[in-house]
Amino acid sequence: MNTLKSKSHLRRVRISISSGVIVVAAGLALAACTGSAGGSQSAVNASNTTAQQEYNEFTAAVPYPYANAAPSNPLERENLAKRLVQLNSKGDTNYLYIFDFAGHVLGYYVISGKVSSTGSEMTSTQQVTNCGDNNNGDGGGCSVTDAIGDDGSYGPEEGGNFGVFAFTSTGTLIETDQPFLVSSSPIAIYSNVPQLDAPAK
Repeated sequence: MNTLKSKSHLRRVRISISSGVIVVAAGLALAACTGSAGGSQSAVNASNTTAQQEYNEFTAAVPYPYANAAPSNPLERENLAKRLVQLNSKGDTNYLYIFDFAGHVLGYYVISGKVSSTGSEMTSTQQVTNCGDNNNGDGGGCSVTDAIGDDGSYGPEEGGNFGVFAFTSTGTLIETDQPFLVSSSPIAIYSNVPQLDAPAK
């Protein structure tokens, strides 16, 4: 009996030691994770502090000139306004020069109005779905998906990110993904390049 008791006691000691080792190891792992997260957050906080100090120093050295009053002649906004009006004026004539990918001009079109992106849509490009019974108004549980395009299909438009189109003065649709230049008047250096929408002789 004494031998059996000794063996049983030894097993309990081993089990207790093993359990203690597991607990200690788990504690160390948790501390390491916590320390890692805390270290990352500390690094972010330090970076934010440095960035704020840098901003304060540069602002003190050269203050923003319009902190108390807007400029009397905001040229950037004037440019934007003029461009917006000109490009959205019916009957406005522009010259669309087309280049190959080596930079050589191929010719030009006389267009009516502006050049537009093939990626432009008249309707929203995304829609919110699967909101279920969530009426909190916080968007929880909802999914944002791509909406169907103006032409009833999904996917990228013709020309991808570089696709543009315009209408000539005679109403012909021109679409391209090649490099281009638009001018509101003919460019003298390109006076000898062909007019691509000229009537056939």
